[in-house]
Amino acid sequence: MTNPFELTATDAIKLIGNNKLSRYEWVQSCFERIREKEDLVKAWVYLDEDRALEKAKQLDNENDKSQLGIPFGIKDIIDASNTPTGFGTNFYQNNVPMRDATSVSVAKQSGCIVIGKTVSTELGHRAPGLTTNPHNKDFTPGGSSSGSAAAVASMMAPVCFGTQTTGSVIRPAAYCGVIGYKPSYGDFDKSGILPNSPSIDTLGLMSRSVEDIALFRSILLEEELVSIQKADLSKIKIGFVRTPHWDKTDDSTKEAFEHFLNLLRSDKLNVIDLEIDNLISKSDALHLDISGYEFKRSISHERFNYYDQLSDQLRNGRLNDGYQLTNKNYQLALKDLLILKNQIDAVFDETDLIITPSAPGEALKGLEYTGSPIFNTTWSLNGNPCITLPLFKGKQELPIGCQLVAKFGEDDQLLNYAKAFLEL
Repeated sequence: MTNPFELTATDAIKLIGNNKLSRYEWVQSCFERIREKEDLVKAWVYLDEDRALEKAKQLDNENDKSQLGIPFGIKDIIDASNTPTGFGTNFYQNNVPMRDATSVSVAKQSGCIVIGKTVSTELGHRAPGLTTNPHNKDFTPGGSSSGSAAAVASMMAPVCFGTQTTGSVIRPAAYCGVIGYKPSYGDFDKSGILPNSPSIDTLGLMSRSVEDIALFRSILLEEELVSIQKADLSKIKIGFVRTPHWDKTDDSTKEAFEHFLNLLRSDKLNVIDLEIDNLISKSDALHLDISGYEFKRSISHERFNYYDQLSDQLRNGRLNDGYQLTNKNYQLALKDLLILKNQIDAVFDETDLIITPSAPGEALKGLEYTGSPIFNTTWSLNGNPCITLPLFKGKQELPIGCQLVAKFGEDDQLLNYAKAFLEL
């Protein structure tokens, strides 16, 4: 008998619909799993078991099938009413908003149940929290959505919210061996989420199945579920992008991808080596300028009032980048970004799907550094939908993610492709 915490959201909802599982049993099982794993993984900064179980019991009593009862976690830079939001800092411990972020409010309206807040790096930047990698406690889970990735990987929750400005959904999902999804820019509302760089910030999802991603996407869009459709990969053109950062990629990742590409080609799939290094280098430079300038503005309250309590990583990282740019140069960077987005869009006129690593390799040993986002910058800046799939393992027996990227606005097709790749 499968424990309820092991179920994907999609499978659990089917059991609830057939009266073989209650929402209460599902939520209760998640908290039992949390008690089993949390001391080691440290994925959560706040848990609200009593309120979550009370809500689950209420939904069971009402027996409204539209109220799904999905237990989910929220990255701790996203507001939930009457729940602490610490932003990954020590100085916001008593910050309790009265208003839900839009994403949380919409999820609750569908009967989804908040079980707690997951660990975020400091202000969604780089200084890590306490979370460990569920596969090996001595390795980083990635960041900044550290707790969300680790919670899903540990089966403490079927779905968690993360956010991404550079690689903060895709990389930790890859490191922890789960599915991470960043939608097309603007698809999910960001009200009630701590701004980092508003021109780039995106709410994302982590789960253990593509179907769960599609389900929660439909919930957040407040639209009918678009079911996963069977995709014929033999009829599309796939571009493999090494990027200018291939020399920074570890050997096990290179070997895994080269072997995978050979398998795809042997299956008669149309896989080409796509050379867009110039566009990726432009993206790297523009992301540095735009994200730095906007981050400096977004955390003005913190830098004016808590500067001495900010980490060296933050002060010397993106915040310092923001001090280097004038408003005039920022405006020029935004104009250049419009041109770049058109150039990236044109790439997908000739290529249906891009494959590239999710990160330079497996999770890194140690918890001090959450890893490099160099394989994510271009797609975050340009707003393309991305998904990482746990297709490989490295020399440390830790997961290696394969990142799929689609044309802006082609999220449904991206999920179809992702499901097809998992079935190869």
